[in-house]
Order: sequence, then C-alpha cells, then structure tokens
Amino acid sequence: METMKAVQLLAPRKTVLAEIPVPSTPADGLLLKTRCVSICSTDISFFEGHLFPSEYPVILGHEYLGEVLDIGPDFDQEDADIRVGDRVVYWGQTDFGGFAEYRTVRPIFSGQVKADVFEADRNFYDDRRAAAVKIPDEMSDLEASFIEPVTGALRSVLSNPPRIGDKVLILGTGPIGVIAGSVIKQLLAPNTVVSVDTNPARNAFAERQFSDKAYLPDELIDTVEEGTFDYVFDALPTVQGVEENKDPRRVAMRKLKAGGRYVLYGASQEMQKFDTWLILAKGINIRSAPFDVTSFPMHKSANVIASAMHMLRSGVVDGKALLSTVHKFSDYDGLVDIFENYRFTTDLKTIVDFRS
Repeated sequence: METMKAVQLLAPRKTVLAEIPVPSTPADGLLLKTRCVSICSTDISFFEGHLFPSEYPVILGHEYLGEVLDIGPDFDQEDADIRVGDRVVYWGQTDFGGFAEYRTVRPIFSGQVKADVFEADRNFYDDRRAAAVKIPDEMSDLEASFIEPVTGALRSVLSNPPRIGDKVLILGTGPIGVIAGSVIKQLLAPNTVVSVDTNPARNAFAERQFSDKAYLPDELIDTVEEGTFDYVFDALPTVQGVEENKDPRRVAMRKLKAGGRYVLYGASQEMQKFDTWLILAKGINIRSAPFDVTSFPMHKSANVIASAMHMLRSGVVDGKALLSTVHKFSDYDGLVDIFENYRFTTDLKTIVDFRS
C-alpha cells in the first residue's frame, strides 16, 4: 500500500507528522498531488480549539492547490476538460486534508449543476462535492493559492453587498478583510471604506491596498461618531480578553446607523459578544453567506470560484502583496511553530510549499 506524509491534529495544539495511506481516486473525482497550501485562520481556530472537528485526528489545510494525478472512470470529462497534469483549486466545507502529500476531490466546475448533499454534524447541510476551477498555465502556483480565500470573501460580499454610496467599515485587516475591502472599494462604488485592526503593520498595509483610513481600536472608539457607517464586514477571528464596552463587534454595532447591515464572515464555535440591545434598538440586519447548500448550492460557489480567479488575474485583489512567507512542508517543526505563533505575527499569508 502506498503511503504519504500528513500533518494530523490529534487534539487542540497537539499535532503529529503521520504516515498514512494515499487515498483512492473517487469514481467520479480526482486524485491530486499537493503543490501548495495557504494557512488559513480557520486552520488556526481548529489548532487553538475555537473550532472542533467531528472527530480526531484531522488533517488541516483547505486553501489548496493540487496537480491532477489520476481521474476516476465516472468523472464528467466532457464538461470539465480536465487532464492529468492540470492544476486545480477547490472550495468546500468538506475540504480539510490539505496538509498531506495527496488528497482527493469530487469537483463541480462553473456551469455544472451537481449535488451530493448530506446533513453535517454542525447544524447545516453540506455537499460531498466541492466547487473547483482549473488553473491556466500563465498563473503561478503561489498566486493560485489565494483563489480559495478570495472565493470565501466573494461569497460573503457578492451575496450581501453594500449599497452604492455606503460608508463601509471592515473589521480586521488580515487577508480576508483586505480581500473584501479591495473588492468593495474597486467594484461596488462605496462612499468610503475604512478599517480597524489592533496591528499597526496590517493597518498600514490596508491603507496601501484599499482603506481610506485604518484605525486602531481606541482611535475608532474615540474619533468616529456613533451611527456613522451603513455597512460592516466582520472578518475578525475569535475575540477574547477584551473589555465589554471595547469589544470590536459591539463597537462596530454602535458605529452603525439604524437599519445598517452587519455581514459576518468568520466562524467560531465559542460564543462571541453581539449586542442584542443594539440589534433591536437600531434594527441592525446581521447577514452571512451560508455554508448550508440548501440555501447556497455548491454549483453557485463554483461560479464564485471562477470569478475569484478572475479577481486575482485582473489585479482587483493583489495576491502577490498578500504573500508574506513560503514555508517548505518538509520542515515540520517550523510548520508547528507557525501554527503556534500565527496570532502574534504581522505576516499576512504563509504558503506551505510541497513542491520538490
């Protein structure tokens, strides 16, 4: 039996470099050899214990680029035009397993309508298939690694866009906040787009990319009037250890106008502080792009992932500017160190490189 190396999470903050079997090619899917995987805050939330898999061990990593090694006999070749050697990126909730030398995927490409729906263990319906896109030859591996996070941000922004002329606040200027802010600023005709983050380096980067003004939290509290913004995009991770009146989510709700829209991107299974009084008093509309495929089918996400690739190729999103570090998969100890220190760095994106 062929085996492969994979980084398994055994429990929060406990990983091991394991030798496990190479998965079999699905009859209607693909076997991929991993090329690059970008580390995501979702990976870190699982590592830290803010999100929980249905069972351990789990292989993290889902911002994935792979090379097609094998094609199942029932794969829909006529619609997909996929050959051995092509590169593929996917987006899906059944999508972990990236930090391994090989993985499988049952893809849906833009224009296809397929589904394999099941009831997941976290209170939503998921699809065993994943939205996917074929990478053109002229796009580099490292840039293609950003298609998945751009897809996630686009699903939220395009399904819950600001109105023309809105005053927009981006909460958090990590990669997702920068992507969302860039798309809103360049394509959706806002009045202004500003942002807030605790990290001065990220604030400076945000101002170079999209933000008319990047605030530190206390600066936002002290200098911006309540009821200023029409629209908030929340790209924050789990927030802990902050005074209640300074919790950034509650602050953002105070800064929203009555009837304003609050778009939630990130997920945490730990309860976060949303101000129910302000929601009621102001009539704040809290929105999200659902993971549940009975509401947002995977074939629609397949159209979004195609658009995400276009955003990167056209420069609407500057993928090259988001890249901070390329780390070799062969350096396991260094990878664990990145997991441990992810929240304390000024870096944006780290790509784990599996290529020889």
